[in-house]
Amino acid sequence: MFIPLEGEGLISIHRIVALVRQGGGTVVHLRDGTILTTGFRPETLAKRYNSFRKEAIANARAELGRPAGGSER
Repeated sequence: MFIPLEGEGLISIHRIVALVRQGGGTVVHLRDGTILTTGFRPETLAKRYNSFRKEAIANARAELGRPAGGSER
């Protein structure tokens, strides 16, 4: 899955090692040593991830012809 960042940016959760709150934003440490900064707080990133995940599941269910709801594992 992915965490939406600013604009159209996405980052795979499998690449993230740590999210560190710094000031009003977050520093994102990646497995390859890259460090990204975002204006979103970690709590906001979690909300954006959950929203993105729910939308992705709903879209996948619609394409498969399955009703909304049910298990979202």
